Formats: sequence, C-alpha cells, structure tokens
Amino acid sequence: MKAGGGRNHGRAIVLSAVAMAVLVAATGPLAQAQESSTAADAPIVLTVGTTVDLVTDNPFAVSAGNDWSVVTTQYDMMLKFDSETLSPAPSLATGCEPNDDSTVWTCTLRDGLKWSDGSPLTSRDIAFSYRFIIDNKVPQYRAYFPFNPTFETPDDTTFIWKAEAPTFALDMPPWAYIVPQKVWEGVDGKPLSEIKAQENTPSIGSGPFTLTEWTQGQGWTMQKNPYFWGDEPVVDTLKFRVYSNQEAMTQALRNGEIDIADGLRPSLVQSVDGIDGVTVQKVVSDWWLNLAFNFGGQGPDADPLPALKDIDVRTAIEMAIDKQAIADKVYQGTATTGDTIIRPASAFWHLDIPADQEVPFSPEDAAAMLEDAGYTDTDGDGIREDPSTGEPLQMLIPASQDTTGAVEAGQLIVGYLKAIGIEVDLKPVTDAKMNDYWGAGSFDAYIWYWSGDPDPDYQLSVFTTDQCGDWSDGCFSDPTYDALYERQRGILNRDERLKVVQEAQQYLYDQVPGVVLAYPGWIQAYRSDRFEGWIPAPGDHGYITPTYNYDSFVSVHPVASSTSSSTGSSSVPGWLWLVAIAAIAAGAIVFVRRGRRRDLDEA
Repeated sequence: MKAGGGRNHGRAIVLSAVAMAVLVAATGPLAQAQESSTAADAPIVLTVGTTVDLVTDNPFAVSAGNDWSVVTTQYDMMLKFDSETLSPAPSLATGCEPNDDSTVWTCTLRDGLKWSDGSPLTSRDIAFSYRFIIDNKVPQYRAYFPFNPTFETPDDTTFIWKAEAPTFALDMPPWAYIVPQKVWEGVDGKPLSEIKAQENTPSIGSGPFTLTEWTQGQGWTMQKNPYFWGDEPVVDTLKFRVYSNQEAMTQALRNGEIDIADGLRPSLVQSVDGIDGVTVQKVVSDWWLNLAFNFGGQGPDADPLPALKDIDVRTAIEMAIDKQAIADKVYQGTATTGDTIIRPASAFWHLDIPADQEVPFSPEDAAAMLEDAGYTDTDGDGIREDPSTGEPLQMLIPASQDTTGAVEAGQLIVGYLKAIGIEVDLKPVTDAKMNDYWGAGSFDAYIWYWSGDPDPDYQLSVFTTDQCGDWSDGCFSDPTYDALYERQRGILNRDERLKVVQEAQQYLYDQVPGVVLAYPGWIQAYRSDRFEGWIPAPGDHGYITPTYNYDSFVSVHPVASSTSSSTGSSSVPGWLWLVAIAAIAAGAIVFVRRGRRRDLDEA
C-alpha cells in the first residue's frame, strides 16, 4: 500500500451584506440540523496515535506492544475478562460449569455466532483453536492448557474440556484467542516458524473490529465487524497512526489530528494536561521493567557472558542498580521500585518483599562481593575479569525503544555497572529488533518489559525450564522452581495456592534470573471534547484502549456536540461564522479555509 500526500482546499467567498443576511438565516437551526444529519450519516472515525508500530498481524506470533491490542480487538476469547474485576465474564460462551472434581468443564456458546465474513462460528472453531495451540506448541498460549486436555463438541453450541487432573484453567480464563478453522487449518502441523510467518491482513475475526489495512511505519486501519455478536459499536473505523517520536504525537493531539495519544512519557504529561478538551488517563501499574539475564540456549546464536551463571555476579548487578533513581528520574514519580515478578495490580497474588529483606542499593557492597568472588581488575583498565575464563565482564544489553523508560533506565545502568567494574554496550532498538535478539539469544542481558495476566500462572510459567527457547527471557532453568510452579497449578483452593505462588516469587527473587527494575504506570491522553463513554479496564484507572478486553472501543461514542472527529473531517467552528458575520457586515471579503484531516493512507 502506498501513502499519498494530504492537501488543503482554499475557497474564497464574496458576500454582500444582503447575502450575509440570507447566510445567517441559513446557518441557524435549520442549517445546523442539516449539518447534524450529514454528520450522523458519515462514518465515525476514532484515530489513535502511537509511537509503536505493529510487529506482526498474526495472533500466533504476537509478542509485545500493539500486536496484543490489535488481536484483542479482532478476536474473542471463549470467556473474556470483566472490565472492573478482570474475573471471567461471558463472551463467545455464556459460561462454563465444572463437574464435581473439576476435571470436566462444559461450556455453552451463544446461538448464531458468526465470523466477520458472515460464516458460522461454532464450538468446533474453539476446539480447533485450542488444539492448534497445544499441538503446535505455540509458546504464548500453551501454559493455559494444563494436564493434557481433550475437547469434545457434541453440537455447535456445546464445548467440553476434559483434563487428566482437576484444573482451574477455565476459571482464569484461558487468554487464548479463538480463530477460524477454515483460515488456519492450512498451516496446522507445519513448523512454528511457518505458522508465525502467515500474513493475516485483511483478517477474519469475531471481535467488534477487524484489521483491514496495515502499512508498516505509517499505521493500520480496523473496520467495524458487521456480524459482531455483541452490542454494535458506534465507531465505524479505528485508525492508528505511527509517529516517529512522542513530541510529534503530542502535537498531533494538541492540533486535533488524533483522538488518543497512547503511551506518553511522564515528562510530557504536563504539556498535555493543560490542553483544552484533553483528559489524561493515568493507568495503575500492571507491568514491570525487566533487566533479564541470558543463561544460554535461548537461540542459535546464544553465547552469553559465562559469569552471568554465577549468582554472586547477578546479585552484585542488582545491588549496584539504584531502582529509586530509575523510578524518580526516568518515570518522574509515576513508578514504584520493583521486586517480584507478579505486578502489584494483581494485588492478591503479588509478593511485596519487606524493605529490610530487599537486595539493598550499595555499589560498595556490590564491588566487594565481586572482589571476594575473584572478579578482579588485573590489568587496571577498569573492567573486572572472570577468574575462570579470564574474560572481561563486558555485557551487550539491547533496550527496547518502544518500551517507555527502557532506554533511559539502560543509560543509568551503564553508569551503575561501570562503577563496579562491568562494562555495558547498550543498544537501543525497536521491538522488532528486540525480537531478533531474543529469538537468536544473541545478548547478555536485555531491558524490556513483562505484563502478565490477572492470574499469576502465566507469568510464573515463563520462568520454567519448559519455556527455554520459547517464551523464556534467557533460558533460566531451575528444578526447584519448576516444582514450585507445578505445585501451584494443581491447587484449587485459592488461599493454599497463594502460599505456593508467593514462595515461587520469593525463590525467583533470591535466584535473580533478572532484575525487576520498576513498576511504571501507563499514561494515555484523549480528546474528551470529542469522545466519551470509555470503559477503562481494570476499573476507573485502567486502560481505555484494548488490553484485557475491547469493551471500551465498543462503548465509546462522539460527544453530542462534537462532529469534527466523528465524521473524520473538520467542520467550520461556530466562532469562525461569527467572525464572518462581523466582517461581511462591514462589506469585507472573507476567505474561509476548510481543512480536511489527512486520513491514514495519506499520512
């Protein structure tokens, strides 16, 4: 797809005082009613600004950022997350009921479900989607299917899940998207690399919007699904524009070119907070900034620094990092310091390490720990050497430019580690390039992020040995931790399971497979003078764009007095007509310039 240039149209209007009187009459209630009628008939467009392009349009290849937002908007889960509590809520299925020992769950689907092309969606599509994930070992989703489940579909609206052991998997619910069998059965059983390479634009889904266009580096478009099973969205088209930097995105919000600016840096909040008609949404932290170590085995080029397998080295690195400074300087008070891998948003499950038991910030003690372990600077160049290999402690650390604060935190970490004799080569790169580093294993550590699910099972699973080469950061492998993970997933009593979940968090904290640097918030700003009716998730301080579900994009609608954004073009504001009246009454010539906001394919 090619992008064309936008243009503005100028038109001179010469009016006499008599003609002006006619115009005044015409632009009274009757003309306003005509304009409202025209606006009501025009497509309603919601435009989202972002600095993060899609990496993939494939639901089985998503890994970060807006990829998840897009698949969440165009595909349903069998059960979805409630917008307020993130507990299971009806979606394609109205509910699922377990038998007495929770080894069999029977789910009832809605009648008359259809895909966005009008073809039937049945229980067989759900069974296919789940089997596809299990049989093809799709790493993003396979942890949702414990105890070797099998699936039965006695009719179009009945789905039965049978497991070899009692399971709460259906009650999480499984964060796995339901895809049309007719689209994906052609790649079923093929190598995972081939499955991930499958292009999916335009797509066929069951959610409220489907992806119809994607131009890399510019943006993508989603159109309303005419066969969506739920309440019909008011918005007809979602347009996402990719900006090269946050300042440009902020200016676009100020100018009215976009309706939402997603993922603002904290330093820019003040600059948008005072814009008339703009509201800032500060999302409670549900993600964490991660410095992950590579232990080898994650990819074909994995050759990380051997010293990273020494827990003394990893602990010294954590001890040398001033997490409070990262929270204060990078996130400017919108983050708290990090400790364990279950984010505070999952309040029931999160383990908050007591302050007196945390690894302290102490560069002096970190240097002494390395010295005592034999990592000394033998040649006086300021870099310590590994006593076993003689190799200098030099680390290649990619940092995601698309993760708010990752590069800035990395720049601080370069100085922190230099102070204890470790040299860092920091590489700021896009998420697409981060995927390359991660897939190849060609890094010593990286700075990226994790978010996780409302239930802790998924986040715990990515640190298991079984995820090495798949969803693991860097192939951390520890049989004690693996056993803890398996124990918690077999406990149905919530309070008993909590004890094991927190024990697993403590164990990872002590073993330092990575460093949880901070729990940052997320900042969105939107034109509240144009759109209203958002349903944030989770709760009032949640995301207004799809993260856990798509409810907000279904419910949002233009403000009653606003027509400019809802029709995708700007109308002549009332104040300009008043200026015209005054000028023409004096016999002046007035030039009215109507600007057509550039559509995505003209950006």
